[in-house]
Amino acid sequence: MTEKISKNDLYVYGLSDDILSSLQVLSFDSDLNEVEAIHSDSESLVEEKVKVKVKTVPSCNSCGIESFPENSDDHRLHFKTDLHRFNIKRTINGLRPVDAEQFENLVQSQENTTADDSGSESSSNEESGEDEGDTEYVNGGHSDQLTAILEAELQDLNLKDSETGPASHLNTQSPLIFMRSEKLSQGKVFGVYKSLFHGNEQDSPLKSIYSWKKQENTQHFSVLFMIGGGHFAGAVISHQRIATSGNSMNKSNMSVQEQAVQVLEQKTFHRYTTRRKQGGSQSANDNAKGKANSAGSSLRRYNEAALKMDVQALLKKWEPYISKCDNIFIRANSVADRKIFLENTCISKTDSRLKSFPFTTMRPTSNELRRAWTQLSYLSISDKPQPKVKKTQIEPTKEKVKSKAASSEVEELKSEEELHTEKLISFIQKSKAPLLITYIKKNNLDINFRLQPSSEYHHTPTMLHFASFHSLKHMVLVLLSNLKADPTITNNTGKTAWDLAKDRSVKESFQLARYNIGEHSTDWKASHVGDALSAEQIDEMHKKEALEEENRQKVLMQKELQAAKERIKEDKELNKGPGTTLGTMSTNLQINLNSLNDDQRMRLMREQRARAAEARMKQFSGN
Repeated sequence: MTEKISKNDLYVYGLSDDILSSLQVLSFDSDLNEVEAIHSDSESLVEEKVKVKVKTVPSCNSCGIESFPENSDDHRLHFKTDLHRFNIKRTINGLRPVDAEQFENLVQSQENTTADDSGSESSSNEESGEDEGDTEYVNGGHSDQLTAILEAELQDLNLKDSETGPASHLNTQSPLIFMRSEKLSQGKVFGVYKSLFHGNEQDSPLKSIYSWKKQENTQHFSVLFMIGGGHFAGAVISHQRIATSGNSMNKSNMSVQEQAVQVLEQKTFHRYTTRRKQGGSQSANDNAKGKANSAGSSLRRYNEAALKMDVQALLKKWEPYISKCDNIFIRANSVADRKIFLENTCISKTDSRLKSFPFTTMRPTSNELRRAWTQLSYLSISDKPQPKVKKTQIEPTKEKVKSKAASSEVEELKSEEELHTEKLISFIQKSKAPLLITYIKKNNLDINFRLQPSSEYHHTPTMLHFASFHSLKHMVLVLLSNLKADPTITNNTGKTAWDLAKDRSVKESFQLARYNIGEHSTDWKASHVGDALSAEQIDEMHKKEALEEENRQKVLMQKELQAAKERIKEDKELNKGPGTTLGTMSTNLQINLNSLNDDQRMRLMREQRARAAEARMKQFSGN
């Protein structure tokens, strides 16, 4: 059962004989139905070696006969039989051997088929001479019959393959190869990552695992690299594990299996190449939006180049390991990061050892490399893949019919005016003026066409109202100047299209259209449109306003600058204080005495009296 298997016993480069001998590769068709695959002679040889069975008696692998009676010629006679020759042909064509009983049934069924097809012709041949039939049987007629049986069986297999796809242990639709084992409970299987095998090793996974077990793991190792977001981690990991008997989860939350990973070399780098919480490298941002000129972008650009130099210098240093390793695993999400390993380095793009991690990895660190190698190099226990359930086409067809019927009913419920409205509004919203003009002319629609349903477009009953309300200035100009829409039409609240304009640019489109089509084309007073303006007048007005705005901004800046200077001056005066005038000596002495306590005041007065006495004594001695 699963709970009895230790994780340490599932290391693919050191599987125990007990587990290895119990493994049986599972094969699936394209629908994940389990099928029995034919083991090649090399695969059978591996299983025999694992089970350590040495054959000392004659046998026949082609027919599945393990032994013949000792001191007899049965095995020599067997090799001359039709059964043996038939099984050899089956093995060559990838079919399982049959036993004597199955062989007789096949021959009998073929004879019955031949008899039915030949009819009376075969019976007349039998009456004409039995000796001739016997001669054909001896000379190869029976051989032709066996060939026909084999071809019929191969044809049946081809038909099955065309329906469900060829059977293979690689048809798992996952990065794992699954293996059955008697050590596991029902419905559970072992899984080993396909990426551990390269070349023809995937064809015979058990043989490869057996060869890994026999080799000296101390001389075999793999190289792992991860890079992303300015972080890099690389390691050379030996296939020989470190003894960890008695170990438990350590402070770094490393499992016992991760602690057993023997790291021969490791190195990590980090460079600031990505803006925090932004994602993406600086080079990718430059390619998408153009080269930025900020200090941060220059720093990130420099660090990208420095990181590339650091990694390629490490690859050159580790070239002896890379040239002799069994696998090279690289995790590089972006094309630029992957080029670091493949351009002007010792790693070739066509190297069969070059692989990606078949699962999601975290930030590149030394511990993450250990975790990834542990996940790669240990058998996993998972549920057996379940066959795909083919969805019947009947129900979806019914649903499609219902949906089509419902949609057709909706279309029928819509009036012709509503369908026109949908098209017109679509062209206006997308500013597709040529398509709008073509559609109106093709369907002979009035330019003042009332949008439907009226309950939905009561506020914007015409195309001009709709364009004005949604600030589509270009479409307003096209509707007035090119299509001659009527600007005097009002909505249910008595507002014209001009009244619905919210932006000045839209109103300028109305005024420009008034200038273009002239004063006598419509009643401009009833439309509430402002005075006509030419394009030059509008441009001149914009320039004048821009100049006034620029001058206003300059005045505001000068005022702000003057106010800032005054604030600085006030702050300086507050920090320095207004200053005080020097008072008389007695005033200062009184202030000082008032700030002292009684003891300090008495001490100061004694010192003053002593100085006064000394001064008098000097005066007397001088006289």
